[in-house]
Amino acid sequence: MKDLLDSNLQLFIKSLLPERDNLLLTMEDYARDYHISIIEPEIGQLLKFLVCVTNPKNILEIGTAIGYSTLWMARALAEDARITTIELVPQRLQVAESNFEKAGVIDKIIRINGDAREIIYELDEVYDFIFLDAAKGQYSEFLDLTSKLLKPGGLLVADNVLLNGWVIDLKYPERRKKTMVYKMRGFLEELKENQGFVSSIIPLGDGVALIWKKG
Repeated sequence: MKDLLDSNLQLFIKSLLPERDNLLLTMEDYARDYHISIIEPEIGQLLKFLVCVTNPKNILEIGTAIGYSTLWMARALAEDARITTIELVPQRLQVAESNFEKAGVIDKIIRINGDAREIIYELDEVYDFIFLDAAKGQYSEFLDLTSKLLKPGGLLVADNVLLNGWVIDLKYPERRKKTMVYKMRGFLEELKENQGFVSSIIPLGDGVALIWKKG
């Protein structure tokens, strides 16, 4: 449960979500048991909605984890669409691949293990939808890198941009989080000034940035 929104409001929003199947629920339990960060179910529903509305043919995801967010998007894809997903930790990618097999969507997903900041330079595709859920202190860097891969008129979605509300007053519980919080605040300020994008911040989950590249 995030600190950003009133807990009763969060519970109400969650109560309005469609029922999730056993695979998603099992993945949520696994992430909780092994302390792996995944998106909130309401963010999954938002991703599903955005994929249905924009009908992307080529999605890039930065930060697979165990494949929870990937699965939400993959299930909403058209038959001829594909997701390329990048994960730094090989063990997590193995778990994700097992989940993709169980869901019957593995043929829609190109899996890459490695540092996305290096792999991006090797990609020769362009994408009409990008989901960013990587190291929070690197979002400005990823915006610069991925904007070159995003088609004009494409959508970039970035998760956790409000960091439990710490970016609002720059108060954070641990000193080691200082750099991350300040960098995320800088990323949000950059979005405000960037003339190449139209963006909107949604206070859902831990905060989501919707970033549309001008065409």
